[in-house]
Amino acid sequence: MLLSIYKGEDMCGIYGYIGEKSVEEVMKGIKRLEYRGYDSAGIAFQSGEKLNEDENTTNGENITVIKNKGEISNLERIVLNKNLKSNVSIGHTRWATHGEPSIKNSHPHLSGDGRWAIVHNGIIENYLDLKEDLGLQVESETDTEVVALLLEKYYNGNVLSTIKNVCEKLNGSYAFAIITSHSPNKIFVAKRNSPVVVGYGKRYGVVCSDINSIKGANIYVLENEQYAVIERGKINIFDKNLMAINTSELGVVKKVEGGKLGDYSHYMLKEIDEIPTAIKRTVNLYNNIDTLNDALHKLKFKNILIIGCGTAYHAGLIGKRLFEEEGIHCECEIASEFRYKPFVDKKNTLAIFVSQSGETADTINALKLCKQKGLKTLAITNVRNSSITFVADYCIYTCAGSEIGVASTKAYNCQLAIFHILSKYFNYIKNGDSKMFYDEIKNLKSIATLIRNNEIKPICRHIAQKIYKSKSIYMIGRGLDYSIAAEASLKLKEISYIHCEAYPAGELKHGTISLIDKNTFVFAFVTQEKIKDKTFSNINEVVAREGKIILFSPFDNSNKKVVEEIKVPKIKERYYPLFIINYLQLISYYTALLLGNNPDKPRSLAKSVTVE
Repeated sequence: MLLSIYKGEDMCGIYGYIGEKSVEEVMKGIKRLEYRGYDSAGIAFQSGEKLNEDENTTNGENITVIKNKGEISNLERIVLNKNLKSNVSIGHTRWATHGEPSIKNSHPHLSGDGRWAIVHNGIIENYLDLKEDLGLQVESETDTEVVALLLEKYYNGNVLSTIKNVCEKLNGSYAFAIITSHSPNKIFVAKRNSPVVVGYGKRYGVVCSDINSIKGANIYVLENEQYAVIERGKINIFDKNLMAINTSELGVVKKVEGGKLGDYSHYMLKEIDEIPTAIKRTVNLYNNIDTLNDALHKLKFKNILIIGCGTAYHAGLIGKRLFEEEGIHCECEIASEFRYKPFVDKKNTLAIFVSQSGETADTINALKLCKQKGLKTLAITNVRNSSITFVADYCIYTCAGSEIGVASTKAYNCQLAIFHILSKYFNYIKNGDSKMFYDEIKNLKSIATLIRNNEIKPICRHIAQKIYKSKSIYMIGRGLDYSIAAEASLKLKEISYIHCEAYPAGELKHGTISLIDKNTFVFAFVTQEKIKDKTFSNINEVVAREGKIILFSPFDNSNKKVVEEIKVPKIKERYYPLFIINYLQLISYYTALLLGNNPDKPRSLAKSVTVE
């Protein structure tokens, strides 16, 4: 069954656990989900004894809720000092959409009678209408509290039936985990267009937003309009009509192991160091033509359309160039823009959608639009069983492994590796010559080895020391070099918070050069023989205005006023985006550290961008 596409959702994490030490397990669970949001967090648990109430703690009917704003560590300090005992708990880590980060807006939300507690990943689009039409009295600014009040209002003596009836009144997206004193020792789950998985072991049951953050021996991905009731060592799953589904027919899914910090201080640095291994793992998965034939069924087309957001879009810009080198017409679009522009139907087009998480709302909605228009669709994602994999006609997986740092690093490099592989595979489909494909596989492995052996951390620390006090930075390049600049700029600004913009080198003089002065650093990328002289001329224009150039190039530079020159190894031009971005990922990381920022948790961002 294909998942229908959601119109936007809260980038939050939910985790529920039934079994011994459920409070501790839920706190661990939402900690693993903190990449999905970290501006507030909370936990609700079933308990027969009431705690002293304060601004963080509320007692319901055999349910207690504890919440706090800020990172989960703020909640931990309260919860773990109380030595709480419970066998049923649900928790939430929030990325705010409705209302500011605050205790009152944090999840879980209690019903007015204190008998229902709910955590929610998603957006209820008609919550204001429901609140006004039914005269509901709410204390928070959230959409989720309205759902808690509806459960109280429409309770009919049967918990699951009540949840179904309430869900039918909702427009939008949701993954709910609910506990209620009407039916203790159970967690109820409802899903529409927001990711959620459920699992169980011998003496426990669990629900989670992310398959790779779940603790469970037997894990199932819920589909749209499905419900689940979780008990110790047992799960019952129901369809939209509350007819029981035989779980043996669903098939147990596997999670990706990994994601432990080990000896590293930050996930971002660990994941940058894992880039060579991730590239080789991805290449090895698709290192022969038969594997791709099985995955893509020898797809034939005349045009390619690549769609993505942020880093995935920048990977698409590289993909566009690689496909064009093979004589394939290709366009690359930002998903949030593509959906609202006039659709120009190019016959025989393959639409490729890139999403690290497989949950990116704008990208999946663009995919749905392309399917409606009759285009063939291919998803490139790092997460098996993510929403996008249920929608696209074909799927290709990057093998980056678990990526916890919010700023994407190794997943981006793996996306580029996939585009390299696909460009030569599509050339083979068109021309029947396999040699270029297998040469590409060999070359990609060589580049991965070169990245591993390229000792650049001292250089990157040095550059970070140069730039970290800057107010504004620019990055320039032409062709593939501009695409490097685009991703490099995004990486720097998203974790250092320094304003940074990328420009095609020839465009700088058409207005933006007026901002260049003696205090401005400009990163310049020059890797393409054919246009290097043009870009060096643009560098001279910057230097003439006292701008401070940081140059990345394999070519000799005659301008003695360049502030820093990083001589990169000579390789084939098409591989420079895959290779040079490693420098910029590290420079961004070290710059963030010098500014006192947490590179794993940049402000206002979340890993899985599931809102429009």
